[in-house]
Amino acid sequence: MNYLWEIVLACREAGINMEQIRFSQAREASPYLELSLEYLNQEEPGESRAVEINTYYRFYEIFKEMFQPDLSEYPELRASLTNLILHMLAENDVISGMTRTEYQKKMLAECVRANCFDVDIRNAFELFEGQQRQILLSGWLRCYCSGNSLTLFTDMVHQLITDSIVYHSNEAPDEILIYTSMRKTREAESRIFLLTEIFLDIHYQVEVFYEYHFGIIGVAETMMIGEIALC
Repeated sequence: MNYLWEIVLACREAGINMEQIRFSQAREASPYLELSLEYLNQEEPGESRAVEINTYYRFYEIFKEMFQPDLSEYPELRASLTNLILHMLAENDVISGMTRTEYQKKMLAECVRANCFDVDIRNAFELFEGQQRQILLSGWLRCYCSGNSLTLFTDMVHQLITDSIVYHSNEAPDEILIYTSMRKTREAESRIFLLTEIFLDIHYQVEVFYEYHFGIIGVAETMMIGEIALC
């Protein structure tokens, strides 16, 4: 689940009275998700019926003055108002339906599963789940709007590939080196393949180093015997 309206529908399906749900501003929130649930793939509110919301995701103009870092007065009043307002917004969400971006992401995912792209794209796409899939789809939509870019590719690699570093030099503008602490497996290769296919122009040459970083003269941390990859 990601949006307020999904909470309402999940509660209705589970027979949970919405009056039992207590909404609050998320203490730690992902910029890519509206809900901050205890588990990434959680399908309904937990037993405590407390649901944290990243109010800045869609409702910044409403809540921007309520959670300033230096604001400490009336915490109980602000918490009650937040809960009340989010209940109203949640009900409005159900009436108005999903957001345009969420609809576009859903349609894009369905196109991938329907083999509108290469079958290898579909297989690699299925490796991303939960929040990672949301990040991938959001980046994919950005790519359609702004076009392929090295900046977007680098951002996606850093967010979706474990302990990764992307190297690009002006001396070799068409060459990209990627390091990741992951072991070289078919799944890891498929993940990186998908990102290069979506977010990079065809003229780039990509080389990936798994587990062991290549040596950089003058940087001692990369020149450890037995822990270095040879180019």
